[in-house]
Amino acid sequence: MRILILLSFSILFTATLRAQSYKSSLTFQKNLYSVATIQVPFEEDAVTAAIKDYMSRKGYKDAHYKDFILFRSVPLDSSSSVVSDAYFNISQKSHSEKDLTLINLLPVKKGETLLPVNAGDSSLVNSSIAYLNSMRRDILSYTTQQQILAEQKTLDKINAKLISLKNDSGDIAKKIRNYESDLQQNKIDQDKQTKVISNTATGDQDGLAKAHKKMDKLMDSQTDYEKKIRNYKADLEENTKDRETQKALLDKETQSMAALKQRHQDLKY
Repeated sequence: MRILILLSFSILFTATLRAQSYKSSLTFQKNLYSVATIQVPFEEDAVTAAIKDYMSRKGYKDAHYKDFILFRSVPLDSSSSVVSDAYFNISQKSHSEKDLTLINLLPVKKGETLLPVNAGDSSLVNSSIAYLNSMRRDILSYTTQQQILAEQKTLDKINAKLISLKNDSGDIAKKIRNYESDLQQNKIDQDKQTKVISNTATGDQDGLAKAHKKMDKLMDSQTDYEKKIRNYKADLEENTKDRETQKALLDKETQSMAALKQRHQDLKY
């Protein structure tokens, strides 16, 4: 199932690399506005962070206006001296498609207010389409890099768990060996004590009482050793299962990391 999910996402990601922004419309406060729109295969929060990072590196500070993230005095068309206020509306495509985000860019000439679709400047929308296209690869790269960082944290956590389980396994195995050694010595001591009891004169009641008391203690110790060995063997078996689970999880997450790194590499070309 995980492989199928990764494959599906890779196909979607590859398609997104070739996807272009397009002219669309956005309803805001009961008015319709012309916007440039593009769809990207990431969650809304990640895309928002990517856009803020991109614009920040270009020297623009973000502000908020209603449902928009606003960047002022942006030259949407590099060949023109006209600057615009760029209103970004970023939203999850639908409740059932949480990993798909729509980026809407509503351009407004500097100093002007939002203009409904019929009064808008179509040339600004065309410039916005080109601007979104120029941003696309950076947005995908940033977001993928953040996923790689998050995936690395997951891998580090799994590896740390595996190391801990491996160390615990060694400790448990050592305790089992020690208690098995103690049990073996206990049986030798019991054989010796049996001979002591046999060689103690029947009339030596104190001697016999002491000998039997020591034997009882040895037998109690035997029971204790056997119980501890059983418990530690059960712990070792559980530890082995946990390590197998973590190794399987590590394999899956390693595949995810490889896929993410490949996507990030693809963005360089």
